[in-house]
Amino acid sequence: MTTSITAERWEQLYRLEFARVYRALLAVLRDPDRALDALHDAFAAGLRRPPAEDGDLAGWLFVVAVRSGRRGFGRSMLRLDHARSRVSKDEIEAALDRMEVGRLLAGLTERQRAMVVAQFYLGLDHREIARQFGVKTGTVSATARLGQPAPA
Repeated sequence: MTTSITAERWEQLYRLEFARVYRALLAVLRDPDRALDALHDAFAAGLRRPPAEDGDLAGWLFVVAVRSGRRGFGRSMLRLDHARSRVSKDEIEAALDRMEVGRLLAGLTERQRAMVVAQFYLGLDHREIARQFGVKTGTVSATARLGQPAPA
C-alpha cells in the first residue's frame, strides 16, 4: 500500500514503535547512547525523506537506524530526554547480560546481529531483510542460521 507519510504519522509511529525498535537496536549495537542516537537519526531521515511505502515502517526504521549506528553519526537534533528515562543503562546492561540470547548475539558481528534481530525480534521475513540490507535472500538465511542453536 503506497501512501504519503505525514509528520503526524511519524509522530504516531514514534509513540507506537519507539520502545520495540530501540530494544532491537540495543541488541545489535550494544550501546544505549548509540542505539538512541541511531534511532533518532532514522526518525529524522524519515521526516526528511520518508519511505515510499507505509507497509513496515518499524522494519524500515530499524534498518536505517542500524546503518546510522554503524556510521557513528553524532547526536540527533530530535533527541528527547524523556526517551532515555524509559530504561536506565544499568537495567539494559543487566538484562542483556543475564539473557543467553544476549551472550549469543554478542558473539555475532554487528551485521549478523542486525539480521538476526530483524528476523526474530521484529518479525521480518528473509525477503524483506534482504531487500532492506541490499543482500541476497540466501545471505540472510545463512546469517539467521548463525543465531540458532545447532541441531541435537
